Amino acid sequence: MEENNAGFGIAFVTIIFGAFILPSIVLLSVGDTWDRFIDKYGSAVTTECWENSKHEKVCRSDRKCKFGRLFCIEEGFRWQAD
Repeated sequence: MEENNAGFGIAFVTIIFGAFILPSIVLLSVGDTWDRFIDKYGSAVTTECWENSKHEKVCRSDRKCKFGRLFCIEEGFRWQAD
């Protein structure tokens, strides 16, 4: 007995890959976009210092962050700050 939704998973993955993932890879490959993407988001794991939501410099050695690199201001959350 064949189910009504046989093949749905393969069709769904194909549509997601063809509509979102493949175009993203192609667009990032144009020019130096892939390098800028890696510089902006990939280096965040390895860098020593970064900016918080108030654009203040925060470093690993003196940070007071709530969750990893998030909420690194004295007030804790941006909405509590002036």
